[in-house]
Amino acid sequence: MVYLLSDGFTGLRGGIELTENILDLLRTLCAAPGPVGRETLVQEKIKELVKDYCSDVSVDKIGNLIATMEGTSRHFAIVAHADEVGFLVSNIDENGFIRAKWNTQGYIPDLRLLPGQWVLVMTEGGFIPGVFCVKTAHIAGAEGKKEIPKWEEVFLDVGLGSAEEVAEAGIQIGDPVIYAAPIEKIGHNLCGKSFDDRVGLVIIVKLAEMLSKISEKDRPTLTLVSTVMEELGAKGAAAVARNLNVDGVLVVDIGLADDYPGTSGEAGVSLGKGPVIVIKDNQIHYSHKQNQELFTLARNLGIPVQRAVYHNYATDGSQIASQGQVVSAIGIPCRYSHSSFETINIEDVEKTIRLIFQYLLSNAK
Repeated sequence: MVYLLSDGFTGLRGGIELTENILDLLRTLCAAPGPVGRETLVQEKIKELVKDYCSDVSVDKIGNLIATMEGTSRHFAIVAHADEVGFLVSNIDENGFIRAKWNTQGYIPDLRLLPGQWVLVMTEGGFIPGVFCVKTAHIAGAEGKKEIPKWEEVFLDVGLGSAEEVAEAGIQIGDPVIYAAPIEKIGHNLCGKSFDDRVGLVIIVKLAEMLSKISEKDRPTLTLVSTVMEELGAKGAAAVARNLNVDGVLVVDIGLADDYPGTSGEAGVSLGKGPVIVIKDNQIHYSHKQNQELFTLARNLGIPVQRAVYHNYATDGSQIASQGQVVSAIGIPCRYSHSSFETINIEDVEKTIRLIFQYLLSNAK
């Protein structure tokens, strides 16, 4: 059965109301600070957005938000993560300049992207603006400006003149540092910070809203999960997975797009061509059976989808699958991941919402 909703979302492009609602939600959630280990403000917003649709909303000890929508005996989980990439204050020198370490697992941040980036230092008392800096051409000289700076050459300037002033402002070792970037429309696309993975949370919220209009006897029971610390090895997902027992899990995250200059196009993923169903990443091969069901449904509905094999990519899915659950990963194509200018196409978001919505309804009984 194919449902046509009253908000105008009856075709692939969706309705104006849905598009604007998605944009409003993205702006709200992307603006909420949620660095790794400090996701509380994001989780509070998600709780407020889904509480009217769910019979139970709770936050576990590690910080994951888990909400349940009652339905039939069939039971699915939709998972997205609340945390965003960023940094942590690691040193403050006598002149008030700050060094920072990255808050993700493993890889050092892309040093080509840091100089000139505006950030916010998240102190216990509020937010303090700053900017990542390096010595510029007048100091570095003709040869120096040709080189990518080393990590130890990048520093944070918050405009204060000493370590004492920095301390008086409330900045301490371990305080998070996040990008300060708005969500902007650029042509057909949206550009900004933390689409990874606030776009997944937007999809969760919209699915809860849409499914609330469907009778319980016609929709499956649904567990909505907003995890913490995905960027640090999916620690939140590991905690949730221990108690999860469902018929299927859909992890919603960004998918890496390589449709712009300088990329090899190896993955063949583009903006505007529909959601990405991930076959394998560098940690897990996703459920072939569930993926095939998604491909078949997308074909029947006329929703374009993309397939991808990634080898520098991972999601919460590996932790959940390790507990014996059936897992698929659906990605929203995204350019320039882990930057302050991540870029997505809102039509891909709409298509993903429609695909998951219809998948859940088709598996309600």
